[in-house]
Amino acid sequence: MLEEISPAVYSYVQPDGTWFINNTGFVVGDDGVVVVDATSTEARTLAFIQAIRSVTDKPITTLINTHHHGDHTHGNYLFRDATIVGHRRCRQVMMSAGHIVDYSAAFPGVEWGALEFAPPTLTFEGSLEVYAGDLKLDLHDVGSVAHTEGDVHVWIPERGVLFAGDLVFHGGTPFALFGSVSGTIAAMDRLEAYDAAVLVPGHGPVARGAEVTAAFDDQRQYLTFVQEQAAAGISAGRTPLEQARETDLGRFATWSDSERLAGNLNVAYREAGHNPEFSIETSIGQMIEFNGGALPRCLA
Repeated sequence: MLEEISPAVYSYVQPDGTWFINNTGFVVGDDGVVVVDATSTEARTLAFIQAIRSVTDKPITTLINTHHHGDHTHGNYLFRDATIVGHRRCRQVMMSAGHIVDYSAAFPGVEWGALEFAPPTLTFEGSLEVYAGDLKLDLHDVGSVAHTEGDVHVWIPERGVLFAGDLVFHGGTPFALFGSVSGTIAAMDRLEAYDAAVLVPGHGPVARGAEVTAAFDDQRQYLTFVQEQAAAGISAGRTPLEQARETDLGRFATWSDSERLAGNLNVAYREAGHNPEFSIETSIGQMIEFNGGALPRCLA
């Protein structure tokens, strides 16, 4: 769904925001277009480019990656004339793999298309200013590991618009497996300080006004809940998977992708010093076990 959320600033929201169905956006300047994130498949990224072209035929000069995950970077290669900008760690993590990761076993049935590996070619740490014509886009990291090791958010101060990437899942379960539970909680304070009028999350609907504060509060409350459940599990001598099975998700049970609890608990245990054998692969396996043996639901 394409929406002009401020003059010449557009969000592109992909329902229902679950696995590999992310949000993007773009800003149209006098001399070109600045894009925030690609999408997960060839077809979805081509549809996004078509949406851009429904607004303008100006050249796409810059593509910003908010982090390295495939739903935000797989389609980079289709922006062939753009400078791809990302955090230094975003490029490093992508280069450590050196290729498009094959997710076909975890997400069978997804038509990924003829994906090509295309990491950021311009990297930074801290802050970077990017311009769409005269409109300034402030790119910032959060100073520590949060959703990933190299998260970037995009703040447009003149318009009060914040593109948060996957630091915010609006209406869906946050996912800290590749980052930090405590770091993501801390990032909420950084993001909330902007007092944004419009928030474009990495997944889920755009938030405005009081919805923005509520979205940040939801993130904090869920991730604090994960930490509390981890403490209870550690005290009881349970593994992260055992604790996930003992946990009543309460109001969070209505959020999409609830199997992420098992992965998030693995991270919270590790951060509490009680998961020395932590691995992403093991955590994903526990998510599947917690999900009754079913693979995560992916409609990408």
